[in-house]
Amino acid sequence: MKVLNPDEMRRMDETCIHKYKVPAQILMENAALSALSVIQEEYPHHSVLLVCGSGNNGGDGLALARILFSLEKDVEVLLLGNPDHFSKETSQNYRAVREIGIPLSLNPNDEELSFKPNRLIVDALLGIGLNRTVSEKYKAIIERMNHSGAPIFSLDIPSGIDGTTAQPRGISIRADKTICFGAPKRGNILSPGYVYNGELFCSRISFPPPLIRDWPGKTEFNIPSPLIQRDPLGYKNSFGRILIIGGGKNYQGAPALAAQAAYRSGAGYVTAAVPQSQASGFSAHCPEAVIQELQETTEKTISEKNETLLLDLASKHDVVLMGPGMTGQEETVSLIRKLIPLIPVPLVLDADGLNALAGSPDLTSKRKFQTVITPHLGEQKRLRLGLTEDQSLEERYGVICVYKGPRSRICQSDGKEYINLTGNDALGTAGSGDVLAGMVATLIATQESVIQGVCKAVLLHGLTAERYPGARESFTASDIIEALPRCLLEYKNNYNEMKQTFLGKMKMIP
Repeated sequence: MKVLNPDEMRRMDETCIHKYKVPAQILMENAALSALSVIQEEYPHHSVLLVCGSGNNGGDGLALARILFSLEKDVEVLLLGNPDHFSKETSQNYRAVREIGIPLSLNPNDEELSFKPNRLIVDALLGIGLNRTVSEKYKAIIERMNHSGAPIFSLDIPSGIDGTTAQPRGISIRADKTICFGAPKRGNILSPGYVYNGELFCSRISFPPPLIRDWPGKTEFNIPSPLIQRDPLGYKNSFGRILIIGGGKNYQGAPALAAQAAYRSGAGYVTAAVPQSQASGFSAHCPEAVIQELQETTEKTISEKNETLLLDLASKHDVVLMGPGMTGQEETVSLIRKLIPLIPVPLVLDADGLNALAGSPDLTSKRKFQTVITPHLGEQKRLRLGLTEDQSLEERYGVICVYKGPRSRICQSDGKEYINLTGNDALGTAGSGDVLAGMVATLIATQESVIQGVCKAVLLHGLTAERYPGARESFTASDIIEALPRCLLEYKNNYNEMKQTFLGKMKMIP
C-alpha cells in the first residue's frame, strides 16, 4: 500500500481526472459515499453535524450531508469560509445543500455553535492541504469539538494534522474514526498523526487500479514478503552464522539479549565476542552461544588489540552485529571505527556502534557490503551532526536506516521508505533495541535480501508488543524474546490475512 504526501495526492487526483477521464465531481461523490458506508455501519442511529471548511474537504462534507439528508437522517451543517472562493465541485454541493433545505449555518458566531454529545460530528474542516498553524478561529472550534463528548469522524485526515509531517499544526481534532480517500497520507500513518485518526478506513474512490499500482511513490507500508521456508535437510550452518561484538563494564546484558534474540529469530549459529572478564558469565545468559574471549582495556571494555582476530572471525560469519554494550571508552571507539570499513560481510550497527560512527559517514558509505543502522531519536541526532538539512542518514552514510520510534521507518539510500505499523509504547524499555538488533542480524542472514530481512525483523519486533497479554508497564526486553516463537508462527500461518488487513491497522471501504 502506497503512502502519499499531499502534493503526491493532488497529482494523483489530477492524473485520475485528466488521464483516466474521471470527473472531479465523481471523485467527490465517491468520497462522500464511502464515508456514508462507514457512518451506516458504525453510527447508524446518530444524528449528524457536519463541520465543513471552504476547501474540497469541505466539499466532501457537503456532498455527504446531501446524501445523508436523502436518507432522511437528522443532518445539520456548520460551514466556515467564503462561498465565493469555493471550487466548482464544492460550490455545486453548497448550492444543492441550500436548495434542498438542509439546516446550514454559514460562519456561525460562538453563540450559534452547538456540539451535542449524542450527535455524530463529521470533521470536514481543513483536510490534507493545511501548511500553516491553525488560526485562532478554527482553533476555538476544534477545541470545542474535542471537548464536546461527541464521537468525531474525520474525512481524509483529522483537521489540524500536517499531511506530510504528521505533526499537529498547533492543535488537531482527536477523531474516533477517520477515512482517507484514494490512499493513506503520511499524516495518517506516521507518528504522532496516526494517534489522532482513531480507527482508520480507506477508500479508493474509484481510482483505476493502474493509477495506484504504477504510481511512482517511494513510501509504502512495511508489509514484507512471507518468511522463507527453512530447508528440511539443513543444519546449523544453513540457518545463518551471526557474530555479535559487544559488551563492556556494566553492560553485560546487551550482547546477551542480542544473542538470545538471534537464536529465537532462527539463527543456527551465534558467536558472542565479548570482553574476557564477561566471558565466564555469558553462558548463563545464553548457553547456546559460542564465546570468543577478547582482550580488554583497563576499563574492562574491548581492546584495539582484537582487530585482527575480529576481522578473521567476521569472515567466517554471514552477518556481524557490532555495538551493544561496548561503551564510549576511547580505545574501544577507535577499534569500532577501524572495523566498520573492513568487516567483509553485511554489518548491523547499534548502540555504541552508532555513537562511534557519528560524524564519520565515510566509514560506512565506502563499504563493499551493506550496512544497517538502528538509531533511536538521540542517536539519530548525533548521527546528523555535520549533515545539511536536506541530507538523510541513509543517503549520507550509504546505509539502510531503521528510524526507531512510534511507527518506525525503514529507509534506503535510493529513497525507498517502509513505514512500520506494528508496536506500541511497551517497546520503550531497556534492552528492546538490543533485541531488535539481534533479530535484524539473523533475518538479514536467513531471508531473500538485506532489506526484506530488516523489514521482517522490525515488523515482528513490534508484533511481540502487540501480542503481550499483560500490562504494557510490565513488558521487558526478555518478553520480546519469549514472544518471538508465537509471533513467527503467526506471521507464517496468517500471512495472507495480515497482508490483506494491513496488520489490522486500516480497513478498506468500497
